[in-house]
Amino acid sequence: MEKITAEIKKVIKVLDDQMEIPNYQRPYRWTENNVRLLLEDITHSWKEGKSSYRIGSVILNNKDSKLNIVDGQQRITTILLILKSLGSPIGSALRKSLQYKHQDSLNAIINNKRFIDSWLQENFGNDANSFAKYILEYCEFVEIRVRDLSEAFQMFDSQNGRGKELEAYNLLKAYHIRAMESNTFEEKIACDKTWEGAARYQSNKESKQVSDLLRQLINEQLYRTRLWSRKETASEFSKKEIKEFKGINVSKNHPIDFPYQNKALLQYVVQHYLNSLGITVNGVKSRFKQSSPENISPFALLNQNIVNGKDFFDYTETYVEIYKRIFHSEYNEMIEFKKFIERNCKYLGSHRDGDQYLFELYKSLIMLMFDKFGEEGVEKYHKILYLLVYRLRLEREQVRYASVADYPVHNKVFNIIENAQTYSDLIHLEKIANKKVVCKKGVKRVIEFFDEQQIKLESFDSNKVKLTDFNLVYNVN
Repeated sequence: MEKITAEIKKVIKVLDDQMEIPNYQRPYRWTENNVRLLLEDITHSWKEGKSSYRIGSVILNNKDSKLNIVDGQQRITTILLILKSLGSPIGSALRKSLQYKHQDSLNAIINNKRFIDSWLQENFGNDANSFAKYILEYCEFVEIRVRDLSEAFQMFDSQNGRGKELEAYNLLKAYHIRAMESNTFEEKIACDKTWEGAARYQSNKESKQVSDLLRQLINEQLYRTRLWSRKETASEFSKKEIKEFKGINVSKNHPIDFPYQNKALLQYVVQHYLNSLGITVNGVKSRFKQSSPENISPFALLNQNIVNGKDFFDYTETYVEIYKRIFHSEYNEMIEFKKFIERNCKYLGSHRDGDQYLFELYKSLIMLMFDKFGEEGVEKYHKILYLLVYRLRLEREQVRYASVADYPVHNKVFNIIENAQTYSDLIHLEKIANKKVVCKKGVKRVIEFFDEQQIKLESFDSNKVKLTDFNLVYNVN
């Protein structure tokens, strides 16, 4: 039997498949806009009299007598909702068998069903039956069946509805849940719940504003910091780069491959042994001045070797929590540092793309300093790190993404922090930070902060940047 088969199938045939939504799948989260675009596309094709409309692909993994949906849940669920609103009995058995375990999925289904009912009522009258017939008999999927789950993930479709690029980090959850072969179902569900909670983080309960902390953290503070610490240019995180977060499998079925992985194996064994006994190690140094929350591992390191499975989820949970407590105002840790950010990083014009690139670079440096030396290290060096980063704002008329991605490679600031054993190893950071700045851009708050720190400032072109226009004390001619 072939490992991979692909076939173009009409919707009516696809909905006959005995499909299931596996536990590792992320929730159904299509928005009204996603649904509207699909409805408009199908309607346009129907009115044009086209003989077929390709909805997209669905990747299925054969498991026993069922087919696990590896990719295509968003499209299949939406098609089922549309057919239900059209009064079609086709797909009713599949609707009953599909289990949506996430509350987010249930909320999205309710909202989208209401929207579809309203949209169809507004756009269709007596043509509902013929529209349903067109969807079932003329619309089609590319159905890909894969016996080996690892093959299925390698083929995971890069399109998640009408050309929308699937976020690279979303591929990691399924990969690492799959590696949890020796863990219980409850442990897998717990990891999934924590992951999705970070992906839909609600910082202000009253405003109900939701942000994707995982995207922020993995794309910026984890991925790029790991590369910069190795003195590599850190461009944008993409699906091609997810290998950065694929590590070693530690189980009886997966012996490690190389001697250098022994260190990660030792850390894994020791930590899990201590956890199994419920032992707390005396003398462990907390990164925060007050005791750290339980979901912050004192043994995690930002640049550690990745161990696949639950350890990866513990790793991301640790740094999501650290990120929140350092940078989010609703937490009481590091209040003075948060005030520093408000004053010096959120100045007039800080919304510009280039200034945002610098802010992300600064946050990544702060995270690494915190990782190595804790809250005390950030207190000692947050101003030095600011000088290292924001001198680029003054030295460049325009700050471009590529220049920020390459900047830490030349001055090696991440590598210096990563290799430091004591504060004396960070002396070189101060030497770089204290160098003279030739200003091509006049950003008031940044210039005045540099002056407060007694950094020598010069104007590259006095017609563009007049230092006398600013409230300077040290740099007075």
